[in-house]
Amino acid sequence: MQSRQLYFRLIKEFKPYGWVVFATLLAVGVASLTDVLLIRQLQNVIDAMGGERLGGTAFHASGMLGVVKGWADSVLPTNSGDAMLWAIPSLILLLAFMRMISSFFGDYGSTWLTQRVQANLREKMFGRILRLPNRYFDQSSTGTTLSRVSFDATQVAQAGLNVVNVAVRDSVAVVGYLISMLTTDWQLAAFCLGLFPLVALVVIFAGRRMRRLSESAQDAMGELTRVLDESIGGQRVVKIFGGQQYEQNRFDAVVKLNRQLAVKHASTAAMNSGVIMLLVGATLSAVIYFALLRARAGALSAGDFVTFMGSLLAMQSPIKNLTKINEPLQKGLAAAKSVFGLIDAPIEPDTGTRALERAQGRIELQEVGFRYNVDDPDAAPALRSVSLDIAAGETVALVGGSGSGKTTLASLLPRFYDVASGRILLDGVDLRDYRLPDLRSQIALVSQDVVLFNDTLSANIAYGDPSPDQSRIEAAARAAYAHEFIARQPQGYETEVGENGLRLSGGQRQRLAIARALYKDAPILILDEATSALDTESERQVQAALEKLMQGRTTVVIAHRLSTIENADRIVVMASGSIAEMGSHDDLLEKGGIYARLYQTQKQLAH
Repeated sequence: MQSRQLYFRLIKEFKPYGWVVFATLLAVGVASLTDVLLIRQLQNVIDAMGGERLGGTAFHASGMLGVVKGWADSVLPTNSGDAMLWAIPSLILLLAFMRMISSFFGDYGSTWLTQRVQANLREKMFGRILRLPNRYFDQSSTGTTLSRVSFDATQVAQAGLNVVNVAVRDSVAVVGYLISMLTTDWQLAAFCLGLFPLVALVVIFAGRRMRRLSESAQDAMGELTRVLDESIGGQRVVKIFGGQQYEQNRFDAVVKLNRQLAVKHASTAAMNSGVIMLLVGATLSAVIYFALLRARAGALSAGDFVTFMGSLLAMQSPIKNLTKINEPLQKGLAAAKSVFGLIDAPIEPDTGTRALERAQGRIELQEVGFRYNVDDPDAAPALRSVSLDIAAGETVALVGGSGSGKTTLASLLPRFYDVASGRILLDGVDLRDYRLPDLRSQIALVSQDVVLFNDTLSANIAYGDPSPDQSRIEAAARAAYAHEFIARQPQGYETEVGENGLRLSGGQRQRLAIARALYKDAPILILDEATSALDTESERQVQAALEKLMQGRTTVVIAHRLSTIENADRIVVMASGSIAEMGSHDDLLEKGGIYARLYQTQKQLAH
């Protein structure tokens, strides 16, 4: 997306608040205009002081000063000459008051709008993240995504109203000072205008380099966040395997890259501003020389000379700000490319139109094929022509070595991924024909890696229910053998579990996950190695809870411990993405195939 397209799209984010934008920019413009008018009063002061006396004929008030003088003449009980004593200070005080009011509303409006749009962008990004397909997370690190929401969204705000704010404020100031200079001496003013083409060339050159550096900085910040996320999240592994120095080296390298990019960006910005100010300084020297010649020849009064030079000097600051506007603009545009890239990322396909209240639970896999790397036709498929019928209420266990395809197969049921070939039917209907939320409402998941949210025990059990029922929560907890340990917590069901339930043991976390599945009461259940990481006592309690959970439900069990699935209605043995064997526990032992060898091996290791 081109810079112009990015910027116009960003400006559209402010469209719902158009009247606030207008009022803010108007206030900013008025504040700059009062600065110009305040400088202009130097001419009145100098010329008034240069007259025979303040009320003499040598000085004639005009413009705003004439209005104020007329007011002073009519209000103050003094003669016409003394009115000038009040007119100039009164006008300056009025302008200062206007400056204060307009500055407040300009700054307040800018902050309100920037924060509002920034919040809107973050909400859109988070909403999109919740609806992105699993493939996105397979290809993007968590740290990069976090950096987009937290860091890039902030940078985008700099390319939005803040840049417009500066442009309006300083453009009004520059134009105002130019008009003041033109009305004072147009020949000198025309000489100054010759500077602008050179300034434009410098700005364009520096802008292109800063855009490239800003995009590199976005990527480097995402990498820094990723390294932090991995190191902090895996701090136990880092400590036990002595990876501190390795992680320190990784982090130092990323920090060094960020530092180098920041220095390059700052040096480019400094050179850009420095060259422009050099051009301004050279022009200023020449202007002062010619202005002194014209003043000596009588073409400029003392007031005109002071006003012209005051305007010229005061114009340096807004010009400098306008030349620096490219820096936050390019940073913001680079961030906007990242932010809008996430907002525009394709969501999970949901073309189904068929509603589903409660499924019976019959699942049919017909010649299902799947590969993770869809862009590489030569990549090995994860599943090859898998066909399997699961009756409603049947318990089917999937076993096999790592990479055999059992977890992949289970991930296709809730459509975390879509099949590459073949199809999967639920109650005789292709999964893709169902509305995605309706389909997933039929499935509950209990996995080895239990995900708990930093909320209350009650909220974790009833997760996803907008109107939780406390009696159902407690019934689910009792059925999952979780009520006893919940009752011992300081605040019972309202106890906070901490980040990912770190205050609970593995068995307790697993039983909460089972209670959550019981509360959902879905007709289809996926158990992904739900007891593989537990000790014997915890496994016994969890297994008892699972048996209650599985009653009357179509259950797909992924297990490494074969002793936990001996009572399954059928056991499907997978190898290299295909079904190698299938049957009951006793039948497979009698065959003496892959399952029998796995079972005997585990049995020997257990003893």
